[in-house]
Amino acid sequence: MSVGRKKKTKMNESWYRRHMPAKRWQRVAIWVSAGILLVVIAFQFAWPTDRGLPLARVGGQSLSLASFDEMASVIVDQFDKSSVELKVGDDKTLAVKLKDIGAEPNTEKMIERLRGYPWWARLIPGSILLQPAQVQDMDVYYAYEKFKTFTDKAAKELTFAAQNARLQVKDGQIVTTEAVASSKITSEELQTILSGAQLAIGETTVIDLPAHREAAQRTSKDLAAVRDEAEAILAHKVTITAGDQNFSPERKEIASWIVLATAEDGGVTLSIDQEKIKVYLATINEKVGTPAGQTDITIVDGREVGRVEGAIGRAINSDELSAQLVDVLRKPEMEATLTAQFVDQQPSVIYNSRYTASEAGLRAYVHDVAYGRNMWISIVQLDGQKWTAAAREHESIPSGSTYKLYVALMLFDKMDKGEIHWGDPILDTNVDVCFDRMTIASTNPCAEKWIADFGRANLNNFIYAHGFSTGTSFLTGSATATTAADLTQYMIGLHTGSLLNGPHRDRLLHSLRSHPYRYGIPTGSAGMVHDKVGFLWGYVHDTAIVQHPRGTYVMTIMTNGGSYAPIASVTREVERIMYP
Repeated sequence: MSVGRKKKTKMNESWYRRHMPAKRWQRVAIWVSAGILLVVIAFQFAWPTDRGLPLARVGGQSLSLASFDEMASVIVDQFDKSSVELKVGDDKTLAVKLKDIGAEPNTEKMIERLRGYPWWARLIPGSILLQPAQVQDMDVYYAYEKFKTFTDKAAKELTFAAQNARLQVKDGQIVTTEAVASSKITSEELQTILSGAQLAIGETTVIDLPAHREAAQRTSKDLAAVRDEAEAILAHKVTITAGDQNFSPERKEIASWIVLATAEDGGVTLSIDQEKIKVYLATINEKVGTPAGQTDITIVDGREVGRVEGAIGRAINSDELSAQLVDVLRKPEMEATLTAQFVDQQPSVIYNSRYTASEAGLRAYVHDVAYGRNMWISIVQLDGQKWTAAAREHESIPSGSTYKLYVALMLFDKMDKGEIHWGDPILDTNVDVCFDRMTIASTNPCAEKWIADFGRANLNNFIYAHGFSTGTSFLTGSATATTAADLTQYMIGLHTGSLLNGPHRDRLLHSLRSHPYRYGIPTGSAGMVHDKVGFLWGYVHDTAIVQHPRGTYVMTIMTNGGSYAPIASVTREVERIMYP
């Protein structure tokens, strides 16, 4: 060994001895600790960038190692359960679902919180357990027109005049119902409050509103002047003879009829509520009246085929008797007897609808369901007897995510022209991944980016050139619109290959079979279903190609104010009629 190398070795040994503990077990401990830290860092670098972090949770549900689609599905489900409760003190409460006020989830932002882990942080041992991967608050944005419509309406409900104190009897004593202060809040104030609120995911967020309150003009202290008048009314003993029975309202009952109001001069006046008296008389009528019968009308496929008339009943003439009660309670005589008069009651009418396994039965059922349950429906059998049925199918309504079918159609057209390729970059990924996000996870950013790139007017012209109606439009304000007939036409063209064919058709069909939102038509059908759902505000839609064991059909069901359960129920009944 050369002299230089010997000197260098001795210098290294000298440095090692100076900086390392003298005892062997201590040196071993240091090296083991260093090894563990290296293993931890290596583990952190190996954690997939597209999966949920170890502590990733949404509303208490673990999403460790969850995929993008799985996280999106959980977030959408939790968003659907999220609501807000607006309170004005203890006097007024307004509860509403977030989806009904124009809110939409920033799904991809929340997913990034669940999986975001920068490379520099991975160099810090244990940092994987310190990442802010828990989503407790819902990240949302608002569609302005829908949001403003809600806040305008809510502001009117949460703005109310002051209510003066009222008299009543409790435990045999005259007491007062305390006054309620007025409330005033504007639509703009509600928008600011909701936009800045932390909204609990999957739960109800209670917001105490800073409404402007003003005290009532008359409180319990101002009731002394009318107390004597109330005492005089309560001192009356009234007997009501109805048939062969007698009834006497108690003091507590009479007190509930007394109403205080503020006159034009600001004074408190006492009146007797005739409608509340009628409620009391209804309890008497239950004992002495004869209920009317029920007329049963049988409807088959929309036509009356039978009728059984119900019996005529009799009831107290509450209009006349309540007016007499008001009159005697105002008189100085403390005792009075009134005789109830009776009037005939016509029977109620019940319609019993049945639907035969025929095209007429299918059409009658679709008509009744559409108008009775606020739905828009279009059905076309593609083989067999080739029945058709539709109701409200040409009405244009917010499309929800079903508009993404039209975006996909124009995207494929540009691919065929060589203008776009699957590997092209877009947002934080490429066209291939973005397409799955749009059609499987059903998130919005990729679809909105393509709409911006293609142009809304160009999209309209493109789909009209393919035979769709003007009821489908990307230029309708806060939400794209479509019709049940257009969605059914799209799915027919997709199935037959007249609208799409080749690899593009196969790719879209794969998405329509693979998405997680299969609670509507797929749940209700006995066949294999390729479908696209749409949910926005209170709208819930489903359009599908159904390959039933006994035939193939296309069906679109669009709803407002419902859920996927009614869609599944309608699907079961449709298949019972078409394939008995």
